[in-house]
Amino acid sequence: MIRLMMAILAWLALACLLAGCTRVDSDSNASSAGRIKLGTFAGVREHGRTDLFVYSPWDRQRYAQLTLPEHCWGKYLPNTSHAADPAVASPWQFAADSSAAWYESSPREGVVFRTRARADSMALRLTIEIENATDEPVVDIRTLVCFKPDNTINTPSRPDGMTAFRDTSHSRTFFPVDGRAVQLHEETHFSGKFPARDWTDVRSNIVWGINVRGRPDIRTIEDVGWWFIGDHPGRMVDEVADPALVAIRSSDDSTRWLGLIWDPTQVLFCNPRNPCFHSDPAIGDCPPHGSTSARGIIFYHEGTFDGLLQLALAWKAEPK
Repeated sequence: MIRLMMAILAWLALACLLAGCTRVDSDSNASSAGRIKLGTFAGVREHGRTDLFVYSPWDRQRYAQLTLPEHCWGKYLPNTSHAADPAVASPWQFAADSSAAWYESSPREGVVFRTRARADSMALRLTIEIENATDEPVVDIRTLVCFKPDNTINTPSRPDGMTAFRDTSHSRTFFPVDGRAVQLHEETHFSGKFPARDWTDVRSNIVWGINVRGRPDIRTIEDVGWWFIGDHPGRMVDEVADPALVAIRSSDDSTRWLGLIWDPTQVLFCNPRNPCFHSDPAIGDCPPHGSTSARGIIFYHEGTFDGLLQLALAWKAEPK
């Protein structure tokens, strides 16, 4: 009898393999969802030239805008920026099935900036690499990568925007602290003077900053002063993210999430006015005739925040 049962199990396993079966966990993404597809703008642009359109697996007609990078600069590293004057065409190249995209540029002679995005079922894997063929190091690298579900908050929603994730203020923004989900504002603390704005401005204009375990305080980073404390008064919460996952919950379906994490990560913040959210990579110094890199991932998740956190931890544990 035991031999018969083992034979049946082996046959079922083989049949499943041949049929292309995959394991579905109780908190995994719904099987009815499609796959992530990638695209970009037509023609030329002065702003957003590095924009990559990430089409939702829940609705193929809608996309979030990933500016990869928004900016990347450092000592001996001219800025690789989303802005261009005069206007230019998109640098992105695509796989035939729109599941992967990549480009490279040369900020200066002997230095190459590369980035790649690759759809992996319900996630988008990202890499940034800087290769330095010169005799001097590239150091103090700062990188911003903007993920924007929809149009600026003071303009009408895009017909093809991910409207359910348009609000990137505290109301639907979560991050992990000591293994649990923490909601901005509602479950966090704030030391210092609150920005002198009314409740509407708190919801729509205040940039929310979150420090990352093991990384410098955001307020000590030189360029942060003008965009976090200046133009948009920033509110830094006392709690520290670990790992550096930031996630927005859908306004239409509480089981749907957009999650973003880079490894390593420099800063986390949300700008509801844009509206966008960031888990910006911390790219290490690049030695002469060497390279440096960071990797990230965007999750389109159905289930709980805890399930999303487990996905992020499993991804961080993958061999680099």
